[in-house]
Amino acid sequence: MSETLAEVEAALAIVQRTLEALTARGDDQAAFDLAKAQYSASIRTSWPSNLSSLIRPLEAVGANQALKLTNEERSDVAHAVDVLRRTSNQ
Repeated sequence: MSETLAEVEAALAIVQRTLEALTARGDDQAAFDLAKAQYSASIRTSWPSNLSSLIRPLEAVGANQALKLTNEERSDVAHAVDVLRRTSNQ
């Protein structure tokens, strides 16, 4: 369980870094959508089920080529999606 928790916390850190990158680059709507999902997923008492609410917005950010994410950021986003998907299916 602690390994899974560590993975989830790392994935959530990626979400936060991505949110900060989007905000810094002026991608306000994508940042807002991701922030809403981040907030709803932040209530740990509902984990792992509420973590799934982050998957779609995070996938949308990763797939949106108009957003100026670096290749490393896109890779991190894909990794976070994978962790959240695996965790929310447990």
